[in-house]
Amino acid sequence: MPGHTEIELKWALTPEAHAALAGHLAAELGPAHVLRQENRFFDSADLRLRAQRMNLRLRLENDRLLMTCKQKIAHPGEAFRHQEWEVWLDPALWPRIGEPGLAALLPLPDHVRESLGGAALTALGGFANLRHEFHHRDELLCLDRTDFGHRVDHELEIETPTPEATSRTWGERLKVWGIPYSLQPTTKFARYLETRGHR
Repeated sequence: MPGHTEIELKWALTPEAHAALAGHLAAELGPAHVLRQENRFFDSADLRLRAQRMNLRLRLENDRLLMTCKQKIAHPGEAFRHQEWEVWLDPALWPRIGEPGLAALLPLPDHVRESLGGAALTALGGFANLRHEFHHRDELLCLDRTDFGHRVDHELEIETPTPEATSRTWGERLKVWGIPYSLQPTTKFARYLETRGHR
């Protein structure tokens, strides 16, 4: 499972701006690819992965199951950078993710398994996300509505190899369309932990 560097911009939106942007992006880039995502996160009971700036996520995405391991990379500016490892799994595993011995069922990267040091995986909970994906050249634009249970966030994520240029281009376009936004300072996972009182 080779890793790659993921670079993302994250912009917070109001519900009204989210709805307006969905219309503009569809008109500009064509119909969205719609993904209904259920995200669950795991770590050892003593949070060994968090201590290494990692997280482990299982995501049921429509009828497919994706395992993602991320490790935060120190970064300047507004772009989020992570080293990321991903692999598709058999969706039949999803009902079993609460069972003991989950780590043995997953094809974890060596460095993740080493960080766990033999510790069992514990469920940290998770959240639902409704995603509308649009492709533009080498950019992936993800318009998200994230339900944390008692709070719903709206945002635009843009995966891009050139974050500075992408920020300028799409920032100007949103201004022309009259869509207000602000920089989102934290990831969805970090916001989820905040809602649960785990900083």
